[in-house]
Amino acid sequence: MTAQGRRVSDAVPLLGQVRRSSWRGVRGDLLAGFAVAVTLVPQGLGYGQLAGLHPVAGLYTAVAAMVVFALVTSTRLVAVGPSSTMAIMTYTAVSGRSGDDAHRAVSLTACLALITGVLLLLPGRLRGLTNFMSGPVVLGYLAGTAVQVMAAQVGTLLGVPTHGNRPMVKLWQVLTHLDQMHVMTAVVGVSSLVGLVVLKKFLHAVPVLRAVPAAPVVCAVAVVVSAAGDLAGHGVALIGGISGGLPSPTWPDVRVGDVWDLLPTAAGMAMIASIEGVAVLRRTAPSEGQVSLVRESVAMGAASAGSGFLGGFAPMASTQRTLSAKSAGGRSQLYQLACTAFVVVGLLTTGPVIELLPKSVLAAVVIVSASHLIDVTGFEELWQGWRAEALLALATMIAVLGLGVLHGLLVAVILALLQLLRRVAWPHDAVLTVSDDGTPREAAPDEADGTGVLIYRVDAPLFFANANRVHHRILTLAAARSPCPRYVVLDAGAVFHVDATAAQVLARLTVDLRGHPCELVLARPREAILTTLRANPYEDGATRRLRVFPTVREACVALRKP
Repeated sequence: MTAQGRRVSDAVPLLGQVRRSSWRGVRGDLLAGFAVAVTLVPQGLGYGQLAGLHPVAGLYTAVAAMVVFALVTSTRLVAVGPSSTMAIMTYTAVSGRSGDDAHRAVSLTACLALITGVLLLLPGRLRGLTNFMSGPVVLGYLAGTAVQVMAAQVGTLLGVPTHGNRPMVKLWQVLTHLDQMHVMTAVVGVSSLVGLVVLKKFLHAVPVLRAVPAAPVVCAVAVVVSAAGDLAGHGVALIGGISGGLPSPTWPDVRVGDVWDLLPTAAGMAMIASIEGVAVLRRTAPSEGQVSLVRESVAMGAASAGSGFLGGFAPMASTQRTLSAKSAGGRSQLYQLACTAFVVVGLLTTGPVIELLPKSVLAAVVIVSASHLIDVTGFEELWQGWRAEALLALATMIAVLGLGVLHGLLVAVILALLQLLRRVAWPHDAVLTVSDDGTPREAAPDEADGTGVLIYRVDAPLFFANANRVHHRILTLAAARSPCPRYVVLDAGAVFHVDATAAQVLARLTVDLRGHPCELVLARPREAILTTLRANPYEDGATRRLRVFPTVREACVALRKP
């Protein structure tokens, strides 16, 4: 390949992927594109409805995001498109500001997608924020979001009028106004919901049909029933209003104040997109090889901006669609372009058919899709092995349910930071004893030891949040020994940082122990820590003359000599 060809391949990795692909690979991409499109169409329509827009906006999101992402990303299989999480956040941010003005809702949605795209172009900062989202916090956040999504669709599913933009409030409105339920709409919606669940289990039980998605089958049956039974004439709300084709790219008609108001939501959406993008890459890492997270963040940002220009909302990477494409034979991002082509052909040729689809059926599709975000097994495993982590996940889920998706995300980050602070402020420590074979082991704090040597280990860096606790802990342990030990060996093997406060506290500890009398000794200190303590000016340089031993065993052998 020439140098110019390599530069083009670096700029558009898809060209290199296609160039190295065989006809068999292209055929696999086409089949994968079709398989993803079949599932994406009903989901995309449902997510467009969930976002408070015309359902077809979900397909506009898919088309724009897939094309742009496929041309920019360096991955082979990661799929992007509309998602329930982004849809519900879009609805929450836009509905209160747009009122009943559909044109303003579209403009605000496009603006939100553009801002999200711009923020995703700052990958380093966003990736740093995602590091504060622990696994249990993400587990609880996704579960809370799933319940929010399902709650927002219950009214549409049963035909009960709702108002406002808070899903849990809308669910309460449904539960307290069941007398206003539209019977035919409820019959269609609940039947579709049951059909999706039962059909999925049936298809999964038959090996030959395992790859057949349930949603398109249920939607096809619903269209036939809608046309044959004139559901619209019986008061069942249909999608309607699909002209066919794609809208022209437009710049959103918004004010500066709108941009400022949408910025917090866009920041939350960008963070969620980053988290999900990393999660998808981890699931597909063996086949993707080395991938630049910076480039993928840029690709996602470009996809979000493209979606906004085409009348959609911010997209997100999808683990489910990525794995579906992989299992269907996809080998390059060509499958997303193929998927786009199938979706566009569907819009151009089946618009009148899609118009007959009841909205309650889309609500059922969204509810079933959102239920996959609730990882019951994950909660059970946490509860069995990490009770505190499980409570943290539950607290995050409750925060999302009570405060909404965006504020719940902020609470999730705060909880994760508090979790981190708790672990470093109250680090694991232990009293050690050296067995006959010279191996240190953890011992009970009150375990009898007549050697006159107290061995203490702390498994954390020492800084302002935990230094005084370590100081108090060592003095308490020493005072509890009778007689008082002559030496305290601080096993510093796990201490990789000492700040100014900790240096001052260690110097004071050295002086306080001398008053017993007792000597502080270091074992296994790192070179950087030893250098810091040798230059420590506090308490007249009390730590500069501390004795140091390379191992705990050598310290014990030397100090236990009469």
